[in-house]
Amino acid sequence: MSRRIVILFVLLSGTALLLPALRIVPVGAQPTSGETLRDTEFDAKIRAFFNNLSKSDTQTALDDLLRQSPLGTPSAAKQISELKTQIDEMNIHFGSILDSEKQDVKHIGEDITVIRYILKCEQYPVIWTFTFYRKPIQPLSATPILNPWTLIELHFDTNLN
Repeated sequence: MSRRIVILFVLLSGTALLLPALRIVPVGAQPTSGETLRDTEFDAKIRAFFNNLSKSDTQTALDDLLRQSPLGTPSAAKQISELKTQIDEMNIHFGSILDSEKQDVKHIGEDITVIRYILKCEQYPVIWTFTFYRKPIQPLSATPILNPWTLIELHFDTNLN
């Protein structure tokens, strides 16, 4: 049994069923479905991540994906290192990456988006979950500016449900 790593801005650890994960667990309203223009921004970032993984360039894949994310900060370096090791082991256990397919997009309110992808490997598929968050607009601000989307959760496992 491997470990799951949970980061809630205070580093904690627990157990997982199959593979480790790196997470900041969002709390929020009921999810809503539907694809929007914001999803294309996420898709490009995720596809670049999978492209680097398929080239066995895990470090570049993680560096690019986690840039400007709380998951990419020095306080999470140990967990990222463990995640990198587990991703590299994924190729050993499940085979080379063949393709990826978007499975699901959920918008939780206006400022959280959860996207699940199926990463198709030679021997077994792996489910990746990416959670993006953006700080809400201050409604009383004279000039409301949309805040950037940030990856706050990265999780992968073999649970096909």
